[in-house]
Amino acid sequence: MALRRCPSCGLETPSYFCRRCGSRTEELYFCPRCGRRLAPGSSCPEHPREGPVPYSEVIVDLSLELGGASERLGVSVDPAKLRGVKGLTNRDKRPEPLEKGLLRAKWGLFVFKDGTIRFDATNAALTHFTPREAGVSVERLRERGYGRHVNGEPLGRDDQLLPLKVQDILIPREAAEYLFRVSKFVDELLVRFYGMEPYYNLSSPEDIVGHLVLTISPHTFVVNVARVVGITDADVIFAHPYLHAAKRRNVDGDEDSIVLALDCLLNFSRSYLPSTPGGREDSPLIMVTRLDLDYVDDECYNMEVVSKYPLEFFEAASEEADPSSLAGSLVPTVGTELESGVRFPVISFTTETSSIVAGPLESTYRRLKSMMQKLESHVALVEKIRAVDPEDAIRRAMDHHFLRDIAGNLRKFGSQEFRCLSCNAKYRRPPLSGVCPRCGGRLTLTVHPGTAVKYLEPTRRILTKYELRGYALQRVRLLEEEAFSTFASLSRARSTTLELEEGPPEPPDSAQRERDVFRDLTVFL
Repeated sequence: MALRRCPSCGLETPSYFCRRCGSRTEELYFCPRCGRRLAPGSSCPEHPREGPVPYSEVIVDLSLELGGASERLGVSVDPAKLRGVKGLTNRDKRPEPLEKGLLRAKWGLFVFKDGTIRFDATNAALTHFTPREAGVSVERLRERGYGRHVNGEPLGRDDQLLPLKVQDILIPREAAEYLFRVSKFVDELLVRFYGMEPYYNLSSPEDIVGHLVLTISPHTFVVNVARVVGITDADVIFAHPYLHAAKRRNVDGDEDSIVLALDCLLNFSRSYLPSTPGGREDSPLIMVTRLDLDYVDDECYNMEVVSKYPLEFFEAASEEADPSSLAGSLVPTVGTELESGVRFPVISFTTETSSIVAGPLESTYRRLKSMMQKLESHVALVEKIRAVDPEDAIRRAMDHHFLRDIAGNLRKFGSQEFRCLSCNAKYRRPPLSGVCPRCGGRLTLTVHPGTAVKYLEPTRRILTKYELRGYALQRVRLLEEEAFSTFASLSRARSTTLELEEGPPEPPDSAQRERDVFRDLTVFL
């Protein structure tokens, strides 16, 4: 890991400040090949082509380090609650201060790869709400800028309908409870680690209302600032369609994350991000403080803004008219309103509801645990929808998800490394000695065989039940033959999908030899 030295007392430490005298430490540089210590800007005499790096292999007395961190904080944490990583994946191997890990463990929190704490939840679109639905008093909403009913009347009752501001969100109760613990962690971090005053001082999860969070979507590197204005029992994050579009998400149903603003500002660091391709994804490299509809996913431009549809719309729909010909003329949309100069078009609704949380409080996908349960529920829903061809929908699910996952898992299993259980060394191929060359420890697989074939059984059952033929069946047969030639345990029970047709010929001797070799290797390891 990264190693630094105090210019005053000479203490070598991974910390930016010397824990002995408080001075700012300086980076040390090493040869990445032989570990020789180098002067800044110099190169190794034995390996001149290798540039110096700020890290080296060091021995860490973890018990001593944890004890020191615990003493400096004045906090005692059960070591069983601590979680760490097997190795640092950032370019310069810079570790986070142990004090932060101790305080997170105290509050039962988990850290993301960039140093932030996140709460994941499914998106849901919302344009209007009542104080009662948000679980917030009328007085508190007035303080946050909600002064009038949707029709212009002054806000005075908890059943009056309010237009949701575009950067306000309603969060699940579970999220409020989690962010409440994050606020306690941040306050304690400010006091015990940074020597500052606490910031949040919350007394209950409900006090998270009014505070800022950062919203971020998978595979992006931009966070949008949002404000919590309510808490609901639904297991979703309610936000305006414009905010979802700013996150480059579809308006409904995608999974996103929220981060307490000060946690991100204090604890995020580019230095922690993995150096591997894609390591910067899902990280707050850019912060958007004000939403601009010129820089959002243009999918929201197609949303209609009307409170009712004219008769001509239904007549045109019955004649299967081109939808683009109706936008603006019959049904105004966000896009047509923007073109007319409206900065934030108000999205209305056509049907009222008694409560925004009157439906299911948690998505079925999250409630079901196994992939087989999810697939069976998907198929059951498809069979109930008259507008969907069940066979076509199932074939699409097979082709775009399960078959690709099976092929990818088999490929990953075949290209995996072998790991030593004692020293954690990894090898591209198992050594001929059968043990770790470094320490003589026992070797094990890094990809479990069950992972490679976990989707085969659900795929078999669906294909058998619906008697699907053609391309999907042929791909499954090829993948099963690959799995059969790889895993000796599958030889005891041939695939049921293979029996849908005449049945395959007996495997050639070469395939049999490959199975025997793999079986012997598995037993050997």
